[in-house]
Parts: sequence; C-alpha cells; structure tokens
Amino acid sequence: MNFDSLVWGEPTWAWPAVAIAVVLTVLVLLNYARSDAPHWVRVLSTLLKLAAIVLLAVCLVEPMRRGTRPRPQANLLPILVDSSQSMQVKSPGESTSRFDDVMGHLDDEALWLSRVSQSFDVRRYRFDRRLENVTDFESIKADGNASSIATALRSVGERFEGRPIGGVMLFSDGNLTDGDSIVAKDWAELGFPVFPVVSNRVSNLKDLRIVDVSVRQTDFESAPTTVVVRVDAVGFKNQKASVVLTDANGTLVEEQSIAVGGDNESAQVEARFRFRPEKSGVTFYTATVSIESDREAMKERDLTAAVSKSGESTLVNNRRVVTIDRDSGPYRVLYVAGRPNWEFKFLRRALEADAEIQLVGLLRIADKEPKFSFRDRGVSGTNPLFAGLGKDEEEIASQYDEPVILRFGVKESEELSDGFPKSDEELFAYHAVILDDLEPSFFTQDQMLRLRRFVAARGGGLMLLGGQESFAADSFADSALEELSPVYAARGSARTASTDPPSGKVALTREGMLQPWIRLRDTEDAEAIRLRQMPSFLTINAVGDVKPGASSLATLQSSPNQTDRSSKTAIATQRFGKGRTAAVAVGDLWRWSMRREAGERSFERGRGTLTAAKSNDRDDPGQMWRQMMHWLVGEVPQRVKLSVDPTSDPNGSTSITVDVRDEAFLPLDNASVEIVVNPVGGEEMKLTAEPDRSVAGLYRADFWPRRAGGHAVSVVVKAADGSDVGTDASGWTSEIGSAEYSSLQLNRELLEAIADQTGGKVIDQEALEAFADDLPNRKVPVTENWVYPLWHRGWVMMAVMACLCGEWGLRRWKGQA
Repeated sequence: MNFDSLVWGEPTWAWPAVAIAVVLTVLVLLNYARSDAPHWVRVLSTLLKLAAIVLLAVCLVEPMRRGTRPRPQANLLPILVDSSQSMQVKSPGESTSRFDDVMGHLDDEALWLSRVSQSFDVRRYRFDRRLENVTDFESIKADGNASSIATALRSVGERFEGRPIGGVMLFSDGNLTDGDSIVAKDWAELGFPVFPVVSNRVSNLKDLRIVDVSVRQTDFESAPTTVVVRVDAVGFKNQKASVVLTDANGTLVEEQSIAVGGDNESAQVEARFRFRPEKSGVTFYTATVSIESDREAMKERDLTAAVSKSGESTLVNNRRVVTIDRDSGPYRVLYVAGRPNWEFKFLRRALEADAEIQLVGLLRIADKEPKFSFRDRGVSGTNPLFAGLGKDEEEIASQYDEPVILRFGVKESEELSDGFPKSDEELFAYHAVILDDLEPSFFTQDQMLRLRRFVAARGGGLMLLGGQESFAADSFADSALEELSPVYAARGSARTASTDPPSGKVALTREGMLQPWIRLRDTEDAEAIRLRQMPSFLTINAVGDVKPGASSLATLQSSPNQTDRSSKTAIATQRFGKGRTAAVAVGDLWRWSMRREAGERSFERGRGTLTAAKSNDRDDPGQMWRQMMHWLVGEVPQRVKLSVDPTSDPNGSTSITVDVRDEAFLPLDNASVEIVVNPVGGEEMKLTAEPDRSVAGLYRADFWPRRAGGHAVSVVVKAADGSDVGTDASGWTSEIGSAEYSSLQLNRELLEAIADQTGGKVIDQEALEAFADDLPNRKVPVTENWVYPLWHRGWVMMAVMACLCGEWGLRRWKGQA
C-alpha cells in the first residue's frame, strides 16, 4: 500500500488517540508485569492486547484510502463467443462439448457476469466468419464454418474506434482460420487487452483426417492423372484405415489400405491413386478415409450427425472433394507434308482413337512445274494430273506453276483451298503445325514470318519431322525454320559425316526419362525393355548441336554402349516465345508401326481376311503419337481462357478471370462475358465479369462460395456486335470450413500469445468469479477518483476481536484471572 494514498478523516483526534493508546499500553504492561504466568504467555498476551489497542486507536482518526476505479458503464467490455463448428468437438465418451461448457458459464444469471456488468458496458457478440451482435448468448448456435479470431478482434477495434475499451473477453478454442495476410504479427496493435477464457479439462480426442489432396496431370496416356491423399491420425495406435476414391456417381475408382498411428503418431501417410478419367473436362471425385468400424457412418450424407455412431471426435474432415480439370478440345493440328508417306497414315490412324485432336492434312503429291506455251493456244495451263475431271474441276485445279496439294480432314470446302494459310486468322485457328519432309522454299517469306508469329505470339506448337527434305541444305540453315528449331542445322563436316548414317535404336536421355509424354511405360526398367524391343531406324537427319535452353530427350545409338556425347540427336524440344517446338530427326518412324502391324496380324491365304496373331493389342506407336500431340497442344491458349484462382484463405473469395482474344489473338475489349457457377448439388449462379483496368482483354469476377465441395464454372463470351467469340469451362473445390478441423486440440499457445502481447491474461473458466472481482482493479481507459474508509471494514473489527479473544484465551488456559 502506498502511504501517499492514505487520507485521515478525523485528524483532530490524532493526539487524543495517541494519549489513550499510551495510557492503555502502560496499564497493560503494569498488569502483566505483576502476573506470575510463564514468560512466553505474558509476552504473547501483551502483544495481542497492544495490537487491539493500536487498531482501535487508529480507527479514532478514521483512516481512508484514496484511489481510482472504472467509471461505471463508461468502459466497454465486449464478450466474443466462437460459434464455429469446431466448438462442437467432444472427446469420445464425453457428454458435453466445448461449446456446451462455454454456454454453461454465459447464463444471464451467472454471478461473474452480473459483477462485471455493474462496472462495465458489456456487449455481446458471436463470431465465425464475421462478427455479429447478439442480444443474449442463449440464441447462439455453433454452426459457423470459420473461426476468424483475428478478423473479429480487428472488427471490435474498428467498431469502437475512439471509445474506451476496458478489455475483450474471448471464448474460443484458438483454432483460427484467418488468412495469413489478416493475422496480426504483433497482437499489441489491437490497442486493448484480450482475456481468453479456456477450460483446463483434458480431452482425449481421436481424429483421422485428410490433410491435403493434390492432383498431378501428365500426358502419360496409360495413367495421366495422379491423386495423392495425405492422411493424419491423432489418438490412434497401430490401426488400419482405408482410403476410398469414388467418382461423382459414387462408383468406386480405387480403394487402398494404410496403417495409421504407428510409432510416430505425428507422421502423415500418403495414398496415391493413378488412373485415367473416363472423360475430359471438369470432373469431381470424392476421397474418403475411415477406420473399419466407421465405414457405415461415413456413408451418411450428414457427417456432423453421424459422429455419434463413430469412434472419432468428428467425421467432417474425413471426406474431401477432388477436382480434375483435363483441358478438352477439340484441338486442331495442321499436318503439312512434302510428299505422300507412311508417317501420315499411322499418325492419322492413331489420332482417330482420340476425340480431342482433329488432324487436318495438306499433302503435296506433285511439285510445281514450269509451263512453256510457245504461242500454242491449245496448250492448257492446268496440271495434267487434273485432265479429264471436267470443266468445273479443271477451273479450280492446280496450275503448272502451283504444287498439287490434297486436303484431308477439313471442316469446310473453302478451308485451305489455297494451300498453306495466307493470313494470321486462318493459321491461328490451329493449335499446332507439323512439317514433314518439307523444304523451306515451300513457304513464302510472309508465310515463314507468319509461322514464327504462330509459335511466338499465338503460343502454338510446331513439330519438325525428319525426312529427305527436312533439316537439309543451306536453305534450312538460313530460314526461319532453323530459328524455330531446337537444334542447329548441320554445317560443314557434320553434314558430310552424316550423309549416310548407320542404323541405330532410340534411347531416352536422362531428361527424356523424366518427361511423361515421351515415356510409354510406368517404370524405368519397363521403359528400357520397351526401347530394346523397338526396331532399328535407318534414316536420321543430319542436325547440329542442341541449342542452349533446348532439351535433348532421345538419341539414336548405333551400339548399346555408345555414349550420349557420340550419339545422334533423335528428339529435341524447346520453348519459343509463348509456344513450344520439337524436332524429330528420325525419318522412318513408320518402321515401328509397320513392325507392330506385321507382328500382331497375319494374312490368311484363301480367305482374304486379317486375323490377330497376338493377344497383346497394345499400340505403342499410336500411344506415342497421341502423347506427343497432347504435349504439342497442351499449353496452347484458346481465344477464351477461363482461370480460377481460389485465395489462400479457404473461407475467402474465388477469383475468376477470363482472357479474351480476337481471331488474330490480340486482346479483345468491349466483349460481353457471362460466367455461370454451378455448385455440385446446389443452384447455379450467374456473374458478369468486368474488364480489368490494367490488362487489355482480361475480365474479372469474384465469387464467394456458400458451401464446400465441387464448383463447375463456364463462360460464354460474345463480341460487341453480338457474334460468338468462344466458351470455356473449368472448376475448383471449395474448402470452406476445412480449416475448422485442421486441428482439434485447444490452441492454448496462440491464446496465451494474444493475451501476453495485448496485456491481458488467460482465464480459466472455473475462475471467472475471481476474474470479475479483479477486473475493476486493472488499468482501464476511463476511471474516477474515490475515497473509501479503511476503518469501516469488517476485517478491522474481526482483527480486534481476534486479538482480544486470543489474549483472553491464553489467560484462561493458564488459569489467570
């Protein structure tokens, strides 16, 4: 106690009080001096009586203490109650949850609440995703899907900015779900003390949960999609659990058994599913993990209610929706060949089994020839190949000074009627171009530059196939094709040494082995066996070194022990601007397809039919062509590209962007962009995307999910004149509420950090009454001065009576009068 805070109510009584005390002290001392009691009894009895005399003498001057106290109802005391679903968690065998315990201390008739209400302006709030005012706590239900503790505390500061806040009482489990950008690094920035209220009850929680689901997609045709499910277990010891993956119809895709709760309970276990989705586009799958005894409970739709039938604290985090978005076509590939060959036949046959890729062919069957008329009016300018087809056909037939080109797979009669595209709009309608056995002089200079823009600016794919005219002569080295190629043209001695290359087999390089689209087997050993079974190739084009930044994926080796340094490049790739290019120097890949066809089928004489000679119907050459084509068009942008970007906060908004291009793939402004979001099992919602102010051709919209699970989204874009520009579709999984169950344990560490940094204190639920008595003595913004008597206290009279009774009791005990 500070003596400066003491005030004497009757200072005039000071000297009389001293005189009375001195007289009584002398009488007491004389009385005990004549006593025959033991010495220690006399001393103790004297001290007790003198203490009573001093207390009574001090009371004569009426001592009082001057101090400060919170001005009644002037300081705010917000009480925040976490109403998220994680508050419903309870240990197996317990009858009450955390939320029930909190509600038991927030009754309006609670004594501690009545006491703090006398000194503070109590405000009642609930919070989950946002802060909400309530009239009473009895109406609160723990049904929220977030615990935005940082957001709630900041909202309190913003609501009562400039007003005195004596403190904030926080009833929560401390498992906040705010995004990293919202959580304060220093909680002291709040500007008011926070008093978290927690329970010291020890809970034996048991929880099996899906921590994360990741999806990886490749151009590996046999298994293009890999889903990895990471599982964590708390409270389990050496038990078996099953991870099940089902499609949107509930059909089982695969089931795996995993062991959880081993020696290291904190270790996470992975289940890996590799499969090929039945269709392209956006598809949704469901991953579920459970122990054997909870299989029936996991079949119910409402997992919150099903937890009573299980051995876990919650089942909500045992299920996760997986979104697989496989870009769907159709992708259009333009194949241009200098002469009819076997490659086109087998490439076309392979792509017939792929509905996503449409192959359009331009095959030159005759080169242009000089025409000599010598003033002969009867000589026609039409190429003799078209003679006799009729007058109409001959009028549109190729002339002497034009190459004769056949078209395959065109959608319209006018498509490619003039040969290779002569405008950006016509060429940019394709996603990839394949040039096979074609000399650079086939193209005009404008077409060369257009092909370069097709790759660099449009982002298309270009593949250069080997052949008699490919990669040859100085014309290739001095053309735009050499610039686009991932390999240099062969020059000097390198070209001479390769005029008659030996036969060899294809071998994948280390980098090629890492590319899924270049492999045809699941394992490295199986891939090595497949490569040994491939036929030897006899034609390989003379090419120079691989360019810096390009990758050599396959080589042609004349002997098994030949090193990569001395082997010849067979397949190389590189990035070029926004697109990608590839060079396949092998000129007779058709031998592989021929060998398969001859090996798997035999001709039955006399009957004129083909019968299968082998039961193995695996089409490795066809799979290779399909995988290479998917790699070639895999990253080629469409005119309308829809992108979905969920924020790092699972309870935040999802950003939907649409990139719109015109026919020349330039940004298209003034377009009408309509977005349709269709939650699985919910009602669709329509949004209108607004143009981005900083990026031309980009449109944005934000969507706030209302439920967890899969969300399909589609977009329809129309130009300013009402014409169709294009459509696109995508999807994502909303994990709203998933962070609620990322950890079921009470996060006392976070609550203590909040209390320490803000100047508050962690309060035990059973000590709320003591806290209510102590709270007015803490530092608060608005106080008032007050003086209260120290002598007019019950403890003073009790102390006097205790001293006198103690002295009297000693005397009676020793038989003194």
